[in-house]
Amino acid sequence: MKKTLKLISFWFLIPILAFAVTAFSLTLVVRYPNPVAAYQLAQSVPSEQPDLMPTHVIPASVLPHQWQTATQSELLPETFEFEGESYVVEDLLRATATKALLIIRDGVITYEEYSEDFSQNELINTMSIGKTMVGMAIGNLIADGLIREQEPVTTYLPQYEFVEGLDQVTIKHLLDMQSCIGIDEDYPSGPAGWGYPVAQMFATTDMDFVLTNNLKVVCEPGSEEYEYRSVNTQLLGMVVTQVSGMSLSNYFGSSVWERVGAANDASWAVDREGGWEKSFCCFNVTARDLALVGGVFLNEGRAAFGPQAGARVISEDWHARMTTPAKVWFGGFGSERFGANMWHRPNGSYLTQGYRGQFMLMNPKTNTIIVKLSDDVENNYYDQVLTLLDLISAQQ
Repeated sequence: MKKTLKLISFWFLIPILAFAVTAFSLTLVVRYPNPVAAYQLAQSVPSEQPDLMPTHVIPASVLPHQWQTATQSELLPETFEFEGESYVVEDLLRATATKALLIIRDGVITYEEYSEDFSQNELINTMSIGKTMVGMAIGNLIADGLIREQEPVTTYLPQYEFVEGLDQVTIKHLLDMQSCIGIDEDYPSGPAGWGYPVAQMFATTDMDFVLTNNLKVVCEPGSEEYEYRSVNTQLLGMVVTQVSGMSLSNYFGSSVWERVGAANDASWAVDREGGWEKSFCCFNVTARDLALVGGVFLNEGRAAFGPQAGARVISEDWHARMTTPAKVWFGGFGSERFGANMWHRPNGSYLTQGYRGQFMLMNPKTNTIIVKLSDDVENNYYDQVLTLLDLISAQQ
């Protein structure tokens, strides 16, 4: 009987072992993490992701800002209207899995709330908010004369000269989402859709491999065929590394993070230890420190708060570039205009945003910054959230 059970167990284990070997072999071939890590990443939400990928650490400032908090928290509106329908604010915040909501008016925190399983000093993957951080880094290199917007990206990344038409794609095209690079923004859910190139960029352990096998130019760069493409910012982040001689994390850390007075270390996910930052996404940060970057755009490109208030973070010219929309309109993304890795709301506010519910709205008219960070897997209330943030930011 024992021999029979052992034999059955042996034959039962064979297909499991075969599957495991095949899965590990496949992840090696396509440059993914091991199957267990890849599955965890596929099922994860933004608040879990800082611990699931290798990262480069961006050290806190040596002169950190200590926020002042209002003696009494402001009250959120109970309800608001969107397209003729009334929404309960608390229900919306719950439905969008809000992890952090922070409101800052005239440099004072007037509202701050975190979910029960999240806290003030925890990092979250802010997804495409990282694109705005890359835009700031590029601007500093332009101000130093090391990059020119009208130069082709292949001037700085000659390893991709083999891609037909890429020599017609300029730094400006990348910044304004006018490159015509054909890596679509298809966001699959779970492991089943991870064959999509943008998902490969997110999960890969070898960014060069993904780009080498997927880069293509599908229309005339700078034409009216505007398409939001994460690959544009991935290339820009790599340009920062090539031109500065530093990792994107180190360059951003010294030129921006240190100067705004960040109180906590941030981090940026990389494809592998010492490799390329996943610069189109995966900037991990606390809500309070992210708001320090928002202050730069309300203060003419200078640090707005703390011991280093007034220090130049981005040039005056680049501040104007990032706060002036290009002639780019993406109707599928809340109908905001876009330019230099920044979104622009119809009411004149600046917006940086990321997949699954990451938002930072900066309203220069009321000197207000709102940060909403989320684990919003469904992403069903995008326009409603923006309407709410507009409403809150307009209040004096």
